[in-house]
Amino acid sequence: MMHDTSSLEYSLTATVCLEPKRVLQLRQIVSVEDFSVPACAAVFDAADSAVSRGKAFDANIAADGLRSVVDDPRHFLADCIDATPTLANAEEYARLLHRHAAEKRLRDGVLAALDEENPAAAVAEVCKAHLLNSTGGRLKTISQALIETMSQLSARETQRINTGFPLLDSKLKGFEAGQLVIIGARPGVGKSAFLLDIAESAARAGSETLFVSLEMSAAELAERLLARRSAATMDQLIDRDVESNWDSIAATATRLERLPLHFWDKPAATVSKIRGAAATIQNLRLIVIDYLSLMQADRRADSRNLELGQISRDLKNLASELQIPIVAAAQLNRGVSDTERPTLLSLRDSGELEQNGSKVLFLWKIDEFGTVGISVAKNRRGRQGVVQMHFDGEHQRFIELSEPYREPEQKAERKPRGFL
Repeated sequence: MMHDTSSLEYSLTATVCLEPKRVLQLRQIVSVEDFSVPACAAVFDAADSAVSRGKAFDANIAADGLRSVVDDPRHFLADCIDATPTLANAEEYARLLHRHAAEKRLRDGVLAALDEENPAAAVAEVCKAHLLNSTGGRLKTISQALIETMSQLSARETQRINTGFPLLDSKLKGFEAGQLVIIGARPGVGKSAFLLDIAESAARAGSETLFVSLEMSAAELAERLLARRSAATMDQLIDRDVESNWDSIAATATRLERLPLHFWDKPAATVSKIRGAAATIQNLRLIVIDYLSLMQADRRADSRNLELGQISRDLKNLASELQIPIVAAAQLNRGVSDTERPTLLSLRDSGELEQNGSKVLFLWKIDEFGTVGISVAKNRRGRQGVVQMHFDGEHQRFIELSEPYREPEQKAERKPRGFL
C-alpha cells in the first residue's frame, strides 16, 4: 500500500524553517533521499547545510533558495506552516517518513528485481540490502571485518588521540573513535586541569577539539592555559599582577591562539545541544566535557541516577555517530575520600557510567605535596594500572612522574582477645 507522505514532509519543512537548529537531530533520523516532494527536500538540505556551517537559516532564506523549484516559494512555505499541527512531534514525523520511504524503496527494488534474468536471486539481494540498512549497516562477515582490520593495521597513521603523558598513554593505548571515556575524581583533586591537559595535547597534535565547560567560562579556561604556558602564576593572573610577566603572557597568547581548540561554556548543556555545537566544527576529532554531573538529560527520568545513565548512553551513541572519542569527567560517591584510591564501585551511584564507559580513569591525592595518582581502572583495548603525577597548582598543570606506583602497606589488623 502506497503512503502519501506529503503532510509529513510539509511539517518537517515548517520545523526547519521555524526552528532550524532542530535539523541536527532530524538528520539523524531522516535523509534528503527520503523526501518525495522536491521543494521539501531542497529546504531540508539547505537547512542542514546552513546550520552545520554555523550560518543563519529561516523561512525567508528558504524561500530565496526555492525560486527555481516552485512558482511562489513564500506561499508554499506558508502552506507548510499552516498544515503543521505542532512542531513538538517533528522527530516522530521524521521516523514515519523514513520508514515509509524505506518501504517504498524496498517495493520498487523488488519490482525491478522481478524483471532480472534470475529474479529469485535479485529479489534476495534487494531484501538483504534492506535488512543491512535497517540494522544500520553493522552486519558484517568475518572476511569483511578482517579486511577492515588489516587495512587499519597497514595504515601509516593511527586515528587515536593521546593524552600527552607517555607513561599513561602506554597503558591507555589512546582514545579511539566511538569511545566514551569517563574520568572520575572527588572535587579539588584537579580533574578540570587534567581534562584541559588532554584537550590541549590533542589540539597541539593538530586535532580539532571541542572543550565543553559547564562550570567555568571560556575566559577562565583561557586564563588557565596562559598560566600553564607562561611565566605567570594563577594568583598573578587573577590579581592582574602581570606587568613583570607581560611579555611572556603576550607571547604565550600568540602561540595558543593558533591551536584548533574550541570552548563552549554553555551551562545546563544537553547531549543534543552538544551535538549541535559539534556540527559547527569541521573535522572534529575530540570532545571533552567538564563535567557530566552538571549536564541535563534530553528526557526526564524518575531519578537523577537514571538521568545520568541516560546521558552517558546518549554520549556513547554520539561518539559512535560522530566517530570520535568523547572524554567526560564525573564526580564520585560522597563516601569516597579524595586521598583514597577509587574503584569502579565508586561510580555505582552514578547510574550506568561504569557500563557505558569504554575506559574509566580515576584521580586521587597520594600525598599532601601534590602527588596525584591516575588509575586506569577499566580499559578496553589497553592495560590497567597506575601512573603518578605531580599537580602544579600555581600553573594548573600535571607533570608525569617516572617513579612506579607502590600500593601502601595495609595496617595489620588487631586480633581480638578473649570473648566478644
